[in-house]
Amino acid sequence: VALGWNFSDEVFMKNFWWLSHGKIRGSWGTSGQTFLDPYLAQGVVGIGSSFLGVTGMVPSQMENRGLTWEKSDQYDLGLDVDLFDFRLKFKLDYYYKYTKSLLWQTKLPGTVYFHDEQWENALEISNEGLEIEAQFDILRETAVKWRMRVNASRNWNRLEKTDSGMDVSEK
Repeated sequence: VALGWNFSDEVFMKNFWWLSHGKIRGSWGTSGQTFLDPYLAQGVVGIGSSFLGVTGMVPSQMENRGLTWEKSDQYDLGLDVDLFDFRLKFKLDYYYKYTKSLLWQTKLPGTVYFHDEQWENALEISNEGLEIEAQFDILRETAVKWRMRVNASRNWNRLEKTDSGMDVSEK
């Protein structure tokens, strides 16, 4: 869902001769991501090692039918301002994304069929950022055109929640 308001089109803004265009915008969306591996929630059986000439079947992946998709909510706010007959353009954007039910292999309290880990919806993370962009038309009505664009951004990623309440380590 997205909404935008061109405040420069309003009657009370006509006295601001230097404002060519102005817009405030906002959006919200939710999405999900399916499992990357097929049959991730089901127990998968594979061929085990041979013993006395007989090959057996053993679980190669632990079952967890409670697994769900990874789910994300994202919010965005923005401001666009064009000044002096569109010679100066500024954009400011803020975004926030929260992802829950992130898939992670968690440790089992013991071993089951030689497995000590199982896939679970164990993590929650957030991603937040700010982006700024400015564009200047230095020469635009001559044979030579000259435009300068500058941008800057800042991003923050946070591990919000784990299944154990402690930080996770890479494998």
